[in-house]
Amino acid sequence: MFAGRGAGAVHLLLAHPQSKRMVDTLSLSYSCVTVAAANLLEHRLRLAAALSGIAVALFLLIMQISVLDAARAEVTLLFDDLNFDIVIVPDTYQFLLSFDTVDRIVLDIARATGDVADTFGLNVGVVHWIQLPSKQMAYNFLIGLDDPGTFVRDREIRDGWPSLTTPQSILADRYSQPSVGPVTVGTNVEINGERLTVTGQFKLGLFFYAEGAAIVRNNNFTRLDGRDPHSISMGLIRLNRGVSPAKAKADLIRALPSDTLVFTRSELLDSERAYFLSTKPIGIMIYISMMIACLVAVVIIVQVLSTEVSNRMKEYAVLKAMGANVAFVYGIGLAQAAILGLGGLLPAALLGMLVLGFIQHETHLPTAVGFSLTVQMVAITLILAGAASAAIVRRVHSANPAELF
Repeated sequence: MFAGRGAGAVHLLLAHPQSKRMVDTLSLSYSCVTVAAANLLEHRLRLAAALSGIAVALFLLIMQISVLDAARAEVTLLFDDLNFDIVIVPDTYQFLLSFDTVDRIVLDIARATGDVADTFGLNVGVVHWIQLPSKQMAYNFLIGLDDPGTFVRDREIRDGWPSLTTPQSILADRYSQPSVGPVTVGTNVEINGERLTVTGQFKLGLFFYAEGAAIVRNNNFTRLDGRDPHSISMGLIRLNRGVSPAKAKADLIRALPSDTLVFTRSELLDSERAYFLSTKPIGIMIYISMMIACLVAVVIIVQVLSTEVSNRMKEYAVLKAMGANVAFVYGIGLAQAAILGLGGLLPAALLGMLVLGFIQHETHLPTAVGFSLTVQMVAITLILAGAASAAIVRRVHSANPAELF
């Protein structure tokens, strides 16, 4: 009885036009993949050579995409640790490490607009970090902060802040490069001729700016960096509830001096990423390298498909003479391209996981291969395979059954 019902259900399913089309499509796809795999496996040595070349190109592409994504996240790490809606910067601002400043009075002016709940001063600069007693020097990214209040999100910074009890206290970035030397609590260093002691640690890893990073109170920053105590690198602003960033920005632009710029949080983050990934050579070079890697993969797939089509032109002519539809003939070429692409992607991804995992362990950059990168690489590989097959399978049109006789 149940068998009869099951058979009837299958019959009804297949009788439905949409279901029948789906079954026909799946059957056609399976046939295309089967024939494509058989064609490629006929010449195993050539297939292995092609997969090796494609794997190298895709491995380089994985590396470049991962590093680019890591750089995109890295350049805004400091801002990710801070809670703000609006930022005020000097009109010469290009990126975080700008050496011009704004006067602290802009924070008072901002509060007078009525849109502002709280303000915060941020100072940044690069100083000579001298290890003691070795006297070895490194460049360190020095960060000066007002009292954290509700502005600092990072728990380690908030927990370490009370340890900055003297002008000689400093928090050190445990992700600093080895050239900075020891950064454990109790380590003595020298900045601007002053002997300082590490009283706490945090995690940041801003290697784009310097070999290491450290945090001090703003009143100590001005002394260590030699900066005017009435100036700050950036003024951060938290808005009152219900005030939109767009309205607050417009009000601040009207109220502040002409030598300042006002950005919303999203505008600042976009500007920082654009500077490093679009303006600076590093981003441009990575984009060009990615294009070259894609081109190499496509060229290899095109070469293999071209040889396959040329060698099997008579077979395609026979298929056309037997009444095979265009979708089946083209599907074989597309399936071959997909098999080549995904076959090269597998070893490339495995090697990439090892190399990028090692890079993340050594540099703390978020480069490890994750789900997002995997999906991205599969999509790119299939697009490249599709482009390569489209450039070749058109030649199947020239396969004339009449030439067989």
